[in-house]
Amino acid sequence: MSRTWRSTLGVVGALLWVLVSAFAAGPAQAAASDGPRDGGGHTMVMPPAPRGEGPSSRAAAAVSPTVSPWADYVHTTSGSPVTCASGNLCTGVWDPVVGKYKVFFLYRCQQYSLSHWNGVGQVVNNQVGAAAFFYGQNGQVLDVVLPEPTPFTYDWTPVWSIRNC
Repeated sequence: MSRTWRSTLGVVGALLWVLVSAFAAGPAQAAASDGPRDGGGHTMVMPPAPRGEGPSSRAAAAVSPTVSPWADYVHTTSGSPVTCASGNLCTGVWDPVVGKYKVFFLYRCQQYSLSHWNGVGQVVNNQVGAAAFFYGQNGQVLDVVLPEPTPFTYDWTPVWSIRNC
């Protein structure tokens, strides 16, 4: 093999390696995640705080609302917007411990048990084609929430669990 031929093969090989590396790195960044999706969000605005509620000495005895299994959440104040990303069932419930609303982003298809969910909050189903089911204490279906871009006010007191798919 001549020296020129080996040099040409070396350059072509290096160029091919650079191209393969560039294309191989692209899909890794765009790979689907196992978490909430960005984009296609709907904006929720929490209702006014319950009367007489806020962080106070009573909050020391209060318990923060939770879901099991665990889900991402944020705290927000009344009137503040929260974006519910595509693929999520977003639920806002009053958290007496901090005197703010706690907004849960239910993304994974599961049945979530609710603890200490009382009073009025918000809900928006921003899932793609999946209805959400709200269950009472005895497992009876209380409501079925179809995917819809408009958030609405909801009384969480009788709800004991949610299945988001």
